[in-house]
Amino acid sequence: MTKLGIILSSARPNRVGEPVSRWVRDHVPADVEIDLIDLRDVALPAFDGETSPKQGLPKTSAHSVSWSERIAALDALVILTPQYNGSYPGNLKNAIDYLYGEWQELPTLLVGYGWGAAGEVLPLLESLMSRVGADVVGTIGLSFREDLSVEGELFVAEEKTAVLREKLSAMLAEVPVGVS
Repeated sequence: MTKLGIILSSARPNRVGEPVSRWVRDHVPADVEIDLIDLRDVALPAFDGETSPKQGLPKTSAHSVSWSERIAALDALVILTPQYNGSYPGNLKNAIDYLYGEWQELPTLLVGYGWGAAGEVLPLLESLMSRVGADVVGTIGLSFREDLSVEGELFVAEEKTAVLREKLSAMLAEVPVGVS
């Protein structure tokens, strides 16, 4: 069975990422296993590795080993990110920086939300994920007022929902059969 990770990156108490994650999960095919990765629960400390992840040396801390294993077990990934002050949350950057090889060629869809449909954060995150070797298959931006309220009520248009379904289907269709 294909395993799709969905990273929920906002750790704020009043976050709207949870309804956005439900919107994404509701459009994942039934035969796909979902691992909802809430960075608030993962709670990685500021990067404390003894070596650069790019070196490919063994991880030395329990939290880095656990994080590595969780991402390495995925066949594809969706990253949900709010736009905070024109960028992504610091805990998302930290979580990405913990790893290198695990991101290589991992099919990744980016879903941003915020004012202006996350138009500033999505290009930054796409650049970062491409730099660490992920295969970014697309981005989707949700805008306050048009797609969701600042309280998290979703009213995404069917056209945008169709784009999500199309991008998820295309990404998952590229996952080699027998992988997992």
